[in-house]
Amino acid sequence: MTLTAVIVATTQVSLGTRRTATDDAASARLLLGAESGMARFLDCTRQGMNFGSATNAATLDTALASTACSTGGTMKAFTVTDASVSMKVVRTVPASFSSVNELNAVDITSTATSSLGRSSVTQRFAVSQRNLPRLTVPGAVTSYPGVNLNGNASVGGATLGDPAGAVYPSYLSLKRKSALGVSEGTPVVMDASASNARLLRSLVAGSYVRMPLVSSVTGTLGVGAPTGLFRVDASDAAAQTVTLTPTDLPASLLTPYVPVAANADLVLNGLTGLTASSMTVHNSETFLQGDRVAVTLGVPPITYSATVSSVPATTASGTSFGVTWSPTTPNAVALATFNEGQPVSKSTLGVVTAGTFSPGKEAPVGGVMSLASTTIVPSPLGDTLFTKTFGTTPDDLRAMSRVVDESKFSAAGRTVSGVTWLTSTTHSVNLNANPKLNGTGILIVDGDLTINQTQSDACNMNGLLYVRGNLRIQGNLQLCGAIVVEGSVLDGNNDVVAIDNTTTEFLGTGRKIQYDPKVLYDITQGTGAVTFAPQAGTWRQQ
Repeated sequence: MTLTAVIVATTQVSLGTRRTATDDAASARLLLGAESGMARFLDCTRQGMNFGSATNAATLDTALASTACSTGGTMKAFTVTDASVSMKVVRTVPASFSSVNELNAVDITSTATSSLGRSSVTQRFAVSQRNLPRLTVPGAVTSYPGVNLNGNASVGGATLGDPAGAVYPSYLSLKRKSALGVSEGTPVVMDASASNARLLRSLVAGSYVRMPLVSSVTGTLGVGAPTGLFRVDASDAAAQTVTLTPTDLPASLLTPYVPVAANADLVLNGLTGLTASSMTVHNSETFLQGDRVAVTLGVPPITYSATVSSVPATTASGTSFGVTWSPTTPNAVALATFNEGQPVSKSTLGVVTAGTFSPGKEAPVGGVMSLASTTIVPSPLGDTLFTKTFGTTPDDLRAMSRVVDESKFSAAGRTVSGVTWLTSTTHSVNLNANPKLNGTGILIVDGDLTINQTQSDACNMNGLLYVRGNLRIQGNLQLCGAIVVEGSVLDGNNDVVAIDNTTTEFLGTGRKIQYDPKVLYDITQGTGAVTFAPQAGTWRQQ
């Protein structure tokens, strides 16, 4: 009996060990299955995340189900060996948001389930949306085919304005982190609210802002407060901070202080180098040979204007070009007074075309460049014009766009938001009658576009209208931003196979397009690809 008891006990221990080993192996497989959900999430989001109309964790979770993944099925649910895996958005930071631009982080839970049990892991991912490259838009209208301005239709570029006005006013709201006096060359760190996360991401290193200053730590802003120029050294949307280095401070303040809270003006074209014959700017606008530029120099200040006399070239510190001053040339003393980051204003052509131009009753504001060289308006073949305009290929930009069929776009109210890519099986789109084209962003049309609409307000649409085929606009619809026309013939895969030189037509009455550099800057900020990065120390098993 003793021997039997020993055998029974030994058998029970052995079976228990095997059962434990089996359970451990099953648990390990389930944990690996749950972990594969996190890997799939990252892989799928790199292919493009469909955010739909998400505004919180619940609606973003719904959007997961409509995001396809090349590895099969949707991002939200899939199967692995002996288990099914599902994912859920359990938290967003902030808890509610009006667009993905405001989203800083998401918590994702991945759960693997089988007949033997379940295992869950949660991970936080930092969210950021990259900016599109600076748009290369040489005129209010840029067209590879010729342009016909018919009757009372008009096109508005820009004449040379005052340099002081060449800023984006009140672009960003900032608060100081401490009661700190500022001096040139000494970096200061500023805070921004969460709603400014997208704007902070747009402040790339090397850009410039102009801010009001006060004379004491408790000083309050008044009308006509003195301002200083600051170079952006770094910005962090997650921490909502921006590091600024003063480059020019007012002599009227013995010890300048940044106010407790202030609105910073963004300098669209900041001067970084100046000689008697050349100029270098950190620019958001496109400069062409023949453009007029203006800058304020000297004490007392005098505004000097010049013509861009050479083909602008990209350098490490910005865009450089030769200048010919007129009517007055600044002397050496005046040239020496320039300050890093001070605004430079410029003129912009109303029409730039590789073809010919047919005038109407009103000459385009800013002037016309016809028979433009291929360095300015390249051929659409090989997507050269597209890539020059956007700084990226059609495939890459389409992957981060909201792709909409013509019929659904009209049914949704014809509202442009972010990057909207309009498709049509016939490669011919008509946006006539109601609803009116509206919204803010980039609208890309695969094929020809005809617009015949009237409106009561100017600038129903703000942004860039990019037509891959031919364009005809009539009625009195006005756009604010810029228009680019390829004149391409597309095949069934929307690849450019030929060029149709049918003239770009502007008919009817009123201003069809008004160039606006602030709009063109805005629409590239936070409209690029959305990226997710796992945050260290946030992984946990449940």
